[in-house]
Formats: sequence, structure tokens, C-alpha cells
Amino acid sequence: MGTGAVLVAAIGALASAHGGDLAQQPRCLKVLVPLAADTVPVSGDFESADCGGGRIAAAFRYDRANGTTRLSRAVAPGQIVPVYPEFGIGMVQPGQMLQLIVKSGPARIERQVEAMQPARSGQRLFVRSSDGQILSVRYEGGAP
Repeated sequence: MGTGAVLVAAIGALASAHGGDLAQQPRCLKVLVPLAADTVPVSGDFESADCGGGRIAAAFRYDRANGTTRLSRAVAPGQIVPVYPEFGIGMVQPGQMLQLIVKSGPARIERQVEAMQPARSGQRLFVRSSDGQILSVRYEGGAP
């Protein structure tokens, strides 16, 4: 019963790009690289932008099955899109190498794994170990 498993980014904590201050959250974003429809947006692919006076077309949808936002259409560099909920929040992305830490009493086991799906801190995701084992773990971004 005293066993716990947490997953942390191997390169350290993922910090919020806006320091968590909602007053500073942008309302629109400028696309920096071409992105295909149905991909998971990454904050680094966008920058804060002025929304301008025109109507901004929706570009994101919520994927209930994976618990994350996805692009609803392809977007090109320079396009202005509305902000999505996870913008600036540290997330693990598929293919990212992570450190799995399992604690049971005084014992601590660490193992490198690869994320198989996107997740925010506190969410569960599947990961694959180097021997091919698939595990369901809770992501605790930057936890020690």
C-alpha cells in the first residue's frame, strides 16, 4: 500500500511561460511553425500576439479521450489563432524521455521511460520502458 510512482521530466521542471499570472495570459497567439491538423500544440510553436480587430477562426478542439487540446485544422506560420487552455503550461509530449520514480518505504527505484501520449501535471499517461514494458503512471512535472 505504501508504493507510489511518479513521473518527472528528465531535464527538470517544465515552467509556465507566463509565471502562472492569468492577467498576463494572451488572448491570441501567432503561429511560428507549420502545424498539421489533429496534432497536440506545444507552447514553443506559438508566441503571444495582438488579436487585431477581425474575427479569429477557431483552431483548437478538446480531445476527451486523451484529455488534451488538439489542432482542429492545419495552421501556417504567421497566422493568428485564439489561445488554447494549455498554452504556457508545462506538458510532457509523446517521445519525450522521462524519469520514472517508484517509492516504497525507504526504497527508491528510478527508471528511464518514453512518454507515449501528452499529459499535464497530475494527469495519467502511458509510458514505455527500454525493455518494451508499457506502464500507466501519473505525471508530476518537475517533482523531486
